[in-house]
Amino acid sequence: MKKKLLILSAAVGGGHKTAAHALLETCRIARPELDPVWLDSFDYCPRFYCRAYHGTYQLLADHLPHLYGWCYDAGDRDKRKMRRSVVLNFFDRCLLRRFKRRIEQEKPTHILCTHFQPVAAVEALRKAGRLDAQVGVVGCDFYLHSFWEAPGADFFCVATEEIKEIFIERGFDPARVHVTGIPVAPEFSRETDRAQARRNLGLHDDSPVVLTMASGWQKVGSEDIVLALIESGVDMQILAVAGKNESALERLQALETPPGVDLHAFGFVNNIAEMMSAGDLLVAKAGGLTMVEALAKSLPIIAMNPVPGQEVHNAHYLMERGAGLMALNRVSLKVKLREVLGENGRAEFMRERARAAGCPGAAFDIVELIARM
Repeated sequence: MKKKLLILSAAVGGGHKTAAHALLETCRIARPELDPVWLDSFDYCPRFYCRAYHGTYQLLADHLPHLYGWCYDAGDRDKRKMRRSVVLNFFDRCLLRRFKRRIEQEKPTHILCTHFQPVAAVEALRKAGRLDAQVGVVGCDFYLHSFWEAPGADFFCVATEEIKEIFIERGFDPARVHVTGIPVAPEFSRETDRAQARRNLGLHDDSPVVLTMASGWQKVGSEDIVLALIESGVDMQILAVAGKNESALERLQALETPPGVDLHAFGFVNNIAEMMSAGDLLVAKAGGLTMVEALAKSLPIIAMNPVPGQEVHNAHYLMERGAGLMALNRVSLKVKLREVLGENGRAEFMRERARAAGCPGAAFDIVELIARM
């Protein structure tokens, strides 16, 4: 029987879509016979819901982060299955009808979900006898929130052995839980010479390279981070990526730097993997996919002001592994920078720890798992 892989995501932040796209690209390279297709549930939800969802998250993350953290934790306490059922049944009945019809049209034999929202549509179709496919859930953070516990899923791909143990403790069959790591795009799995990457970017070898990337959901702006880098007293080359925010790019380009600090400001770029290969340190939000991309490139991380919830859990994982630190504000960031990049700093130790924690082949492992089923 010919296999058909359907990859499902939900555009809740960029990470879940990034993971889905990584699986799509990897499958096209390694197993094109699986004929992969990628759908995002938000493309089939009412527009008012998408706008409200993103607007609410940004409001909470930027202005009421502790309230967001409370809501995140409240959904992860006792009576997990009841809470999850109520929320996902609402999604299914009110928001996912068009999405379910689109899934049926593809007639997949295997499905991978990089967010829990699409799982609701898949479970409903299977219960109604309208879908016959093996379903896997791919985690995108270093913490298991109860919303990811999908009883109807056939298997789970998780980031760490610890998460697998939590699944088992909660009654899941160990054979259904696979420790693969979080998928990253193929370019992050390729080994790249650091010196060559620096030459390609017009950088030199006389001072460390610090990469910082803006996020649409980041309370501390990219220019504030770059100012802290400039004021740290450490000689460095800064790669500051502002993304599609043109006003932020203009402000970055207007910054003055002291001797010993070189600032290279960029807008939207498609060579983040090369920049990570050239770097000695990443300063960014603690999004799961940003972190795993950096770890795949053996790049240590300072997680900047993580939002309570999954970002704090991700930052804690970094610190446990010795591959990163957490900074809560500009002063904290300057102190951490000196700890890492100053004289007798920890950069090389943290690079080795990042290399040990990275799973650059995770997407290939997940695709091969599907091919063997």
